[in-house]
Parts: sequence; structure tokens; C-alpha cells
Amino acid sequence: MRQTLVMNNVGNSRSGMGDTLRDIIPSESLSSQMETPFDDLIPKTDDLEAQFYLDAMRIYLALCAGSIPMETALQAVEVLRANPEYATFPTNPAMIPINNRYKTKILDNLKTLKKFNLITRDSIRSAYSFAFLMEDSVLSTTDHETLSLFSRNPTISLAQAASELNLTSRTVARALERLRERHSLRFTALVDFTAFNLQSVLVFFTLKEGLDWSSLERGLARFPLTKTILKTTMTDLGYVTFLIPNIDQHKQVFQASLREVACEFFDYTSPHYQLGNGATSNLSLYSGGEWKLPEYLPGDITEHADALNEPPIIHCRGVRPELSKMDLAVATHLQIDSRAPPSRISTNLAVRGFDIEPRKVAQSEKRFTDRGLILPYVLFGGLGLSSNFCFEIVCNERWKSRTLRIVSQFPWSMYYTSNRGIIVWTISPGTHQVEYYQMFRALEQNPGVEIVNPIMTIAQGGSRSLLDITKDYSYNDGRWDIKSSDVDLRNFVFD
Repeated sequence: MRQTLVMNNVGNSRSGMGDTLRDIIPSESLSSQMETPFDDLIPKTDDLEAQFYLDAMRIYLALCAGSIPMETALQAVEVLRANPEYATFPTNPAMIPINNRYKTKILDNLKTLKKFNLITRDSIRSAYSFAFLMEDSVLSTTDHETLSLFSRNPTISLAQAASELNLTSRTVARALERLRERHSLRFTALVDFTAFNLQSVLVFFTLKEGLDWSSLERGLARFPLTKTILKTTMTDLGYVTFLIPNIDQHKQVFQASLREVACEFFDYTSPHYQLGNGATSNLSLYSGGEWKLPEYLPGDITEHADALNEPPIIHCRGVRPELSKMDLAVATHLQIDSRAPPSRISTNLAVRGFDIEPRKVAQSEKRFTDRGLILPYVLFGGLGLSSNFCFEIVCNERWKSRTLRIVSQFPWSMYYTSNRGIIVWTISPGTHQVEYYQMFRALEQNPGVEIVNPIMTIAQGGSRSLLDITKDYSYNDGRWDIKSSDVDLRNFVFD
């Protein structure tokens, strides 16, 4: 099973007796503003971090019960975003598909919490996240063909897809709905955020022995420019991703603060400044409910790498001063749902305080496409892809290119090229995890590859959106209005 917190189409109707729009008051608790038929199962706590996950479950259960409309749920999610715990576990329960299986799992987990009086942050977090573990199921021929086509071409229209598959548009639409329901199909996109003068920096680290990770994690979460934090108990290695505005102006301050934090907390530190990223899937390996290995595995991949094609990748091309913060808002929504119509994007962004007409949304999308700033791709689960890996590969340019070509043949992978090499996230069948793991570790034997560091995770973690990170900063003509003190890690990590 694969843990996936899946985003749904916000514009889908979710009707119920409680579908009366109400305003959520941020200063008041969500429990006092949202009732569900399951309130007796939701424990009470004074722990702000634990409350974050209880509130997330409350929002989802309220939507399941029809106690609140989507607009109210989205307002409630804004309260979640204000909780510091959001930086360590970004989630949007309003965008998880309404699913009776998910609801039942949440209720069962809440009963377990109550029975054993488990009201710690970690136990409640597990109750929430484990409720959305995907269950494996075999694809029908129609669903397999549909998923394969949309994986290759995420922007294809229903009419075009129907023509290529020799099906009716209605049949294709039903297949997509089944894939969303059973396999958490999600259309998303990668965006070149250097166009908005935002530089992604991903830092791998290992903690010094005896240090308290939870305390450091809270400090990293307080840093306003933290996007992603990943550290599991299965490995000493972890990583944190930052988005640094005006990198030309603030790089020196950020690097100096990172060095000081690293000296205090880390035995190993490896900062990667992003140069490009991409994602791809290869459903040709899947047939009859089983995955096969790429042709070059097992074996010497160096014999095959140069003959393979590079997968899709979006390169970081730098600042585009003509783009505005409104464009950034649209780009952020496309990361959630790259096939959402402009009218839905306009409606959803209004909840975040952006008044953008559908016509303006469409124009913004065209600017991204024309400038090569966006790369749509698909996410899916429940097909036996149960082993999640992340690999840091410090290497030269030749092996960066070779690694890209190699992972183009994997069932699903995401990759991040940097000044130090390449980072790969991949999901493999449990039956093949040894072969994929050994292949990556063997890369280190090649001249030009310095380091290969693996992280095995339950699932790829979520991340804070660009709007969450930049909400307090104005943006004009390609420059952010941000103080140097906000880019200094020391101000947030050190007590």
C-alpha cells in the first residue's frame, strides 16, 4: 500500500443538509464552529500540534457528513495553514476525495485513540495519515489504457483521448472518475518558480548523535521560507527544502546562517540549488496486475543509459519580471489540479484572497505555457507501487544526464537537478525494491559519481504551497519585499 493524501477537484458538488455558507472565524477553534455526527469520537487536547490533525479530520468528516459546504471547508483549511504544524505536515483535507472507505478508517482510528487514551501529537498524526493508505486493486483494460494515455499526455482533451482510445468521451470520463476513486489519480504540475525570483534549495543532512530532532524540526517549521521537511526513523538521513526570494541579494545571508545551523546540529550537510525538475511514469511495465523490470535490470546500466531518451524536465531559466503575484497564485493552483477550468481556479483562489477573473486565469496559464514554465504530470496509487525511495546523487554533468535517462524507464519517478548532481524520488513495486535499490547504490562505483545517499520513506511528503510561503511579502517587477532577517535561519532555529 502507498500512503497518498490525494487532492480532489474543489469544484465538485458536495451537497448536504448543512450546505449553508458560513464564515470561519480564525481566532476561534474549529471545534466550536463545525459540528459533525462524530464529535463524540474526536478527543480534546490543549496541544496545538495534536489539534492540527484533529482539525484536519474534523474538516474531512464534516464534508463527508454534508455538515459544511466546500467554501466553509476551504476557509477552515486557512486556519490549518496558520498552525505551525502545517510546515511539518502540509495537508488539505478539503481536497481529499469523499470516500466512504477513508471515512470509515478515520472513524476506526479515532475509536482506537479514544479506547487507549492516545492523545499525543504522533499518535493523532498517525491516525490521520494512515487513514488514507491506498489499497491495491487491478486495473481494467479500459482504465489501464486511459491512465497510460493521460500519463503520456496530461493535457489531452476528453474528445482527443476518446478518439485515440476508440472510446466515447463519456466512457473516458467514467474511467477517469474510477481512477480518481480507486487509484487516487491526480493531475498536477511542476512550475519553474525562478520565474518569480524564488530559488529552491534542498539540503540533505544527518543529525549529530544525541540531538533532539523534534526541537530542531519545530525551529525549521518556524522559518517562513521552509517548504518541505522530511526525516524518518528508518534512516539517519533527512532533508529540508527552502524557497529563497531574491537569491542574488540574500544568498550570502542564507548560506552563512545555514553553515552555522549545520555546525550546531548536523554531521553531514549537502545543499542543492535547483537547476531543473521533472516527473514521469512508465505504465508499459504494468500488465495483468503485475509490474516487470525495465529491460536493463538487472545488469550493467552503463551499457544502456546513453541509448535512452531523457524524460520531461523543466529547466530553471530565471526571473520573469512581467509575471505578477496573481500569476503566482494561478501557478500554485495548477500544482494542485492542472486540469481545473479557469472558472474553478478563480473561485478557489477567491478563498485565498485573490480576485482573479476566469479570463485572467486563462491568460496566466497561456503565459506559463508559452514561456515553458510549467510541466503537467500525473500521480496515481494502488497499483502495487509500495516502496518509496529518495536518492541524493552527487555527480558530474555526464552522470546527471545518465541518471535522468535511467529513471525515465521507472514505473514512476520525480527528479530534481542541482549544482551538485541530481535527486530522485521513485516508487517501485515491493517485489522489485531490492533491484532498484541496488541499481542506485551501484552508481557510486562509477567515476564521476561521488555520493549516493538513500532515504526509504512511507511516502513522499507534502509541502507548503508558494502562497503560504509568500503570503506576507509583496512582489513587484520581479523583486520581493523581504527583510534579510527573514532569510536568516539562525533567527528561527536557535532559541
